[in-house]
Amino acid sequence: MAAAAALHAARRAAPRAAFHEPALYVAAAAIAAHVCWLADTLEPVGGLSLALADSASLMGLAIGIGGLLAVFAPRFRTVAAVCFGLAALLAAGTGSMPAPHEIAASGWPLAVHVILAVGSAGMFAIAAILVVLLALQDSALRSGRSGGWLATLPPVESLERALFSVIAIGTAALTVAILAGLLFVTNLFAQHLIHKTVLAIVAWAIFACLLPGRWRFGWRGRKAARYTIAGFVVLALAYFGSKFVLEILLGRHWG
Repeated sequence: MAAAAALHAARRAAPRAAFHEPALYVAAAAIAAHVCWLADTLEPVGGLSLALADSASLMGLAIGIGGLLAVFAPRFRTVAAVCFGLAALLAAGTGSMPAPHEIAASGWPLAVHVILAVGSAGMFAIAAILVVLLALQDSALRSGRSGGWLATLPPVESLERALFSVIAIGTAALTVAILAGLLFVTNLFAQHLIHKTVLAIVAWAIFACLLPGRWRFGWRGRKAARYTIAGFVVLALAYFGSKFVLEILLGRHWG
């Protein structure tokens, strides 16, 4: 419903302020419901249970929050609609997979690490969405097609600025998440964290190269898109690929 309302808002001939748009309130209600559902699922016995589907749902929550913020920018409401749609798909899997057998004792350091790690993944997912929209927009402009829903997107320059702002925020969150994660590491191999850690650091390095490349050398277009997609894919493998192998194929868990 939030996605449909945001797309309807994007198509208005005369954009309205965010507080006058139903999309804002429908999205806020959806996010509140998502938070309550996740809170009940992730802490079933006072600990912290992070099954694969629930981790994806947590990333979806970050994407949904990003979409909510995008509603405040009239030209970004189509982007918000895409974010809400993806958030809904990821939220649908909440609680659908068996919880890990090992429930870690919860506390604020672990909560900060999890929120920053999955939140950064959500930010990079939004960056990947922006890259796809930029590619579609570029293709439409080259072929002389400027109508339809693509006409509701911001100009290319605005999308690119938003892309690098999102990447900068995501990289900062990922940096803190990696550093905070060191507090919980005693043995990378025994805790089954080696693959996740190495891939997360590789993803961080990709984005850490992209940002200076943008500011120093003016990287944009296809080069920036390749770096963004590559970094997101590596990070997704770190958090979800390694978790899939451990939980589904090997029956093991992190920690």
